[in-house]
Amino acid sequence: MKNPLKYKAIIAMPVIFLALASYSYSAGKDKDGTITVSGAISDSQCAFNVHSDSRSHDWMEKKVEGAGDDKSCTLRCVKEMGGKYVLVTKKDVYRLNNQTLPEKFAGAKVKVTGTLDAKTNTLDVIKIEEDK
Repeated sequence: MKNPLKYKAIIAMPVIFLALASYSYSAGKDKDGTITVSGAISDSQCAFNVHSDSRSHDWMEKKVEGAGDDKSCTLRCVKEMGGKYVLVTKKDVYRLNNQTLPEKFAGAKVKVTGTLDAKTNTLDVIKIEEDK
């Protein structure tokens, strides 16, 4: 062998790369795969721009009677317009598989803990707590 240090470096590089990739993938997750995401409980109608162009309740609050604030708009869109509860963050909209827990937090800023199905961007909700 001409340069054993060179061969050790060639072998070590992929191992280091895999270790770093594994760490970055698990960052933000607990050991059991749960994550906690902060955002606001909204409805899919507003969050996915069904009747809004800003991922917000602004249009509904201005145009529709009984949708005067985020909470009432969210509840109305879910109960009367076929929407589903979702978690809206600055960058993403997460679908929530549990549609019972979010109701009492409609329109509120929260922290949702659960496991994420990255393919569907759906959180399997474990708990929701108000984010003050």
